[in-house]
This record gives sequence, C-alpha cells and structure tokens, in this order.
Amino acid sequence: MAQIVIMLKKFKHLNAFFHPEVNRLNMLFSPFVTTIGSERFQIMQACDNDIPALLELEKQVYSGQTPWDSFSFKTELRKKSNSLYLVVYSASTLVAFIGARFYPRETHITNVAVNPQYQGRHIGRRLLEMIIERARKNKSELVSLEVRIDNDRAKNLYQSLGFEAAFIRKNYYQDVHKDAVNMILWLTPHKIKRRKFTF
Repeated sequence: MAQIVIMLKKFKHLNAFFHPEVNRLNMLFSPFVTTIGSERFQIMQACDNDIPALLELEKQVYSGQTPWDSFSFKTELRKKSNSLYLVVYSASTLVAFIGARFYPRETHITNVAVNPQYQGRHIGRRLLEMIIERARKNKSELVSLEVRIDNDRAKNLYQSLGFEAAFIRKNYYQDVHKDAVNMILWLTPHKIKRRKFTF
C-alpha cells in the first residue's frame, strides 16, 4: 500500500511537470493610439511584417548590432500561448518595442528597446508598466529581466519601477563580453532572502 502511495505522489509530480498550469490570459492585444508627452503613438502587437523594422531598431540601439536575428524574432512571435511582443509606431516609424514570456508564476521580459532619438520620453516606462500590469492580471508572482551591468540608465529605470538586483550572469552578453544583472520585481509577498549588492 505504501508503495502505491509513493507511486501516486511521483505520478502527480510528473504530471505537474509535463502539464504545467496554463496562463490565465490569452496573448491577444488590441491596438490603440495614445499620447506620450506631446506626440501620438500607436501601440500594437508585433507580427512577422514588423521584423525588418525590429532588426533596424536593434541596430540603432546596439551600435549596429542585432542581438536577436530574424529567426529569433519569428520564433518568439509564433509562441502564441505565452509570448507577447508590442511595437510602438510614430506614423510609419517604429520607435520602440518590448517582448515578454508569460507563465503562471513568472513573467520574463526578454527584450526592450527604444530608438535613441525617442529616449527620455517615458516610452520605455510605459511599455514596462503595460507588461507588469498584464503580469499582475495573469497572477504572476514576479517579473524578471536581464540588463547589461554597465547600462546605468536602464538599471535606474528598472529600479524606479521596483525591480531589485538578484544576481550576476557572467559573460551573458558574449558578443561584447559583458555581464548581466538579473533583476526581479516581486508582485506577491515572498520569503526569499538574498544578499544585497551594489552595481
């Protein structure tokens, strides 16, 4: 009898592993027009047609580099059940984007970029707030992301939204041989104690 109980417990554990809890929200997003500062922008869900503009924006942000190639974007955009990419246009010009993967326990922001000419207008903050709000509605316990250790401007933005430094990922950005800081925004009470460190 004891063996049967043990086997049932193992089966429940494996079943939970292979059939994780599904997201509470679907990833559909209704486009809308908003005013940020004094300029009007259209925010919508990214699609394959946006990929050339996404790659061009990456070059503008990352000194001619494209950390994510066309295949990477296509793969993410096809993950309809848990991936959401939002793009921001001013007329026909892509000025910003953000991507995230949603899970019941964690939402992970995969990337966020704003055209250098549009930085400082709170567009990145607005996108981050939209993802965080969606994570709350999906009952995620936390939102996580990685940021280059020397990107002080981005780190300050994330900290102003409540993100905390969790740990260092050594040589995360291999193309430039830079470490990343993993940062976490807790959406629910937690008991995890971490050693505080400064950047």
